[in-house]
Amino acid sequence: MGAFAVFSLILILIPLIYLVIRSSENGFSGIINVLSRPRIYSIIFTTLSLSILVGIFALVLGVFTSWTISRTNVVFRKFWLLLLPIPLAMPSYVLTYSWITLIPTLQGFWFAVIVLSCASFPFVAIPVYANLKVIDSSQEEVARTLGFNTWGIFLKVLWPQIRPAALSGSLLAGLYTLSEFGTVAILKVDTLTRLIFTTYRATYDRSSAATISIILLLVSLFVVNISRKFAGTSFRSKIGPGTSRQSVISNIGKLRYLAFSLFVVLNAFIIGVPGYVLITRSLSVRQELDFSQLLNASLNTIQVSFIGATLALLLAVPLGILGARFKTKLANKIESTILITHAVPSIVIALSLVALSVKWLPFIYQTIFLLAIAYALLFMANSIGIVKANISKVSTQLEDVSRSLGKNYLSTLFKVTIPVALPGILSGWLLVFVTAMKELPATLILKPTNFETLSTELWTATSISQYAQAAPYALLLVVIASIPSYLLNRNNDSVRMEDR
Repeated sequence: MGAFAVFSLILILIPLIYLVIRSSENGFSGIINVLSRPRIYSIIFTTLSLSILVGIFALVLGVFTSWTISRTNVVFRKFWLLLLPIPLAMPSYVLTYSWITLIPTLQGFWFAVIVLSCASFPFVAIPVYANLKVIDSSQEEVARTLGFNTWGIFLKVLWPQIRPAALSGSLLAGLYTLSEFGTVAILKVDTLTRLIFTTYRATYDRSSAATISIILLLVSLFVVNISRKFAGTSFRSKIGPGTSRQSVISNIGKLRYLAFSLFVVLNAFIIGVPGYVLITRSLSVRQELDFSQLLNASLNTIQVSFIGATLALLLAVPLGILGARFKTKLANKIESTILITHAVPSIVIALSLVALSVKWLPFIYQTIFLLAIAYALLFMANSIGIVKANISKVSTQLEDVSRSLGKNYLSTLFKVTIPVALPGILSGWLLVFVTAMKELPATLILKPTNFETLSTELWTATSISQYAQAAPYALLLVVIASIPSYLLNRNNDSVRMEDR
């Protein structure tokens, strides 16, 4: 298992090695040339500001929605819970496209902040809601008897326990923003990711693109370090037997209607208006729509995302087992490396795989397998944490019994540990699958000739302002992505019920 983990780690490090080699080709003068560009520092500041602001707004939105749904009597509480994972199925560039189609003058930095915050707040809301559901409400009852009001209970009892999940989700939102391309390109916001893409596509200057990518990676590391300074671990353990009490729903009086209004506005912005735009525009072009092209793009999207998610899971399982069962310095360093590489934007992964395949593996260049490898490297970190968490839940006593019956380590792993943890592990596969379906920059660079996915067809149409023609591809992408999003949320609910 250690050999498989090392192999997975080597694959993860490929983009970083590529960046160092490629950026050094022009020497020190090439680096100085990039750093002396007139607007480079302005673009760095814009990129960093966008990432931090989206992380903060996603944190506020995510904690507010999850706490309100789990702890208050807001109107239609269960309905809002049902809608909570839907933004995961709505790519941010589709959300942007929908509003630009309706109001073409919407552009600029602050609208990008709004769109990306609304698209990424489920990274915070879903894990925080999961944490809130398993917190024993007796702690809140004790705090209430001591005179704490609702706000005091949240600050003193709930926040210390949900803080790690909330800040981890906020970090994911910030890193997601750093690697985002479609939204910032449509809204004409100059970020490092957009600069890398235009440098590569316009001039094919891969050395300069690699140097800018290193700058982006340093910005990503800065964001990670900021998050780590504010993050922490906080645990509440019960001593002795007992069962957790169901959470108490607080009556917030007339504020429940204010909360209801905020939920209506939020979901109208993310789901209602975009859904209306996509459906009406799709119907308006149904006569001239090429259904065979739409079907082909859909099948291509599902096919390459399926392969990418499967490869990601195969690479993630050894690393997840290593982190769950071997508490060593090596395992900790590997986890830190994974966190760093998770900050590498998709366009950097794509450029590194182009260089590697052209020089060393030409037989996989311009194939869907290379694109699937990119998906696996991009989103493997998403599934490693899930694999580790679910392997950790498997009792070591079961493994001890298996070994006492004469089974070796690998036999125990494949016949006991993995089968028990499999339902949770499959959540990691679903998460990678739905994320890969929405990936745009890597798909644009690595897709084979005449191989189109829903995201690339959407991008092609919007890039030449054919918004109506893009609507069917956007609508179908959201519909298909919503299925694994629903299954992911449903599976998480079932796992939480088992934990209780």
